[in-house]
Amino acid sequence: MRIFLSLFVVALIVSFFCVPNLVRAQEEAKTLTEEQAKEAQKKLAEALKSLKKEIRTEVKVDNGGTITGAVKCKRVRHPEDVVVYIEEVNGNDYPAPEEKGILDQLNLTFVPHVIAVQKGTSIDFPNSDMVRHNLFSPPECCQQFNLGTYDVGVVKTVKFDKVCDVPLLCNVHAEMSGFVVILSNPYFSVTGRDGVFKIENVPPGTYKVSAWHEKLRTVTQDVTVESGKASNVDFNLKKKK
Repeated sequence: MRIFLSLFVVALIVSFFCVPNLVRAQEEAKTLTEEQAKEAQKKLAEALKSLKKEIRTEVKVDNGGTITGAVKCKRVRHPEDVVVYIEEVNGNDYPAPEEKGILDQLNLTFVPHVIAVQKGTSIDFPNSDMVRHNLFSPPECCQQFNLGTYDVGVVKTVKFDKVCDVPLLCNVHAEMSGFVVILSNPYFSVTGRDGVFKIENVPPGTYKVSAWHEKLRTVTQDVTVESGKASNVDFNLKKKK
């Protein structure tokens, strides 16, 4: 009788702790049908086109100039998602944007992979995927947070008020990664697959312009901007030492 009761208690413990985990694991492991996979790819493609990679306060400057150029990245297939920015303009005294950024979770991907925002920007993190996610930044980064595990359709928001780059990870899916790059002023640009960038409405003057990439060493150059003219500067990024 005692043996029977002991086995019964063990069974209860196993069912209480293990069955829910097993169910969750089965839910996460569900394979998509061909139709669902096509729909997921379609939504991902649409999100990549529509979601903005740059959130800033719009600034108008009389007789401002433009900084243009291109970035090359050594041992990287495409010079995409490089953030080119001016380090300091007018004491970096600019109001935070009222517009929110959006960084979605779709098809086990952070979309966009890199988003550059002006300091003080809030970003919405919706879960538009077919599974649950747990979005967090690592403890050693400048702005640590953990949004916990949340369901499809839920949106959580974080305000980014420190100038730095914040890696994004998912506790549920280790293959997911992304970055929020927070900048001091509205003068920045994120490159596309062609590596081209353009920073407009820049007050005349000489500035330090930097190019950031998640895997490569940041490079800084001096650039002089003249009224109504375009100044060209190119960057060649190499691996970190």
